[in-house]
Amino acid sequence: MYTFPLEFHKHLIFCIIGVAFFLWQYFRQGYKYQLITAGAIASTFLLYLNDSLIFRYSVGILEGIAVIIIFITMSSEKKKEEQEKAEEKNANAQ
Repeated sequence: MYTFPLEFHKHLIFCIIGVAFFLWQYFRQGYKYQLITAGAIASTFLLYLNDSLIFRYSVGILEGIAVIIIFITMSSEKKKEEQEKAEEKNANAQ
């Protein structure tokens, strides 16, 4: 069964590299969105569990929600980081 344009073993390699990269980035930088992204990449394998159309749409909705959560988390972490830098700059200026 080819769910993606890639064959299963190529999809597996791609996902292993993607998950490893985002986990490494998470442990290096500590941003939550990196951990969520690793989970979202790994969850694409759910499509191989069941062939039903409802299940596929459910996984698609789950992935869409994950992408939205990733963008929200990414932007909130960026804002928090900018605020911390501004506060640090103000503290150093005084």
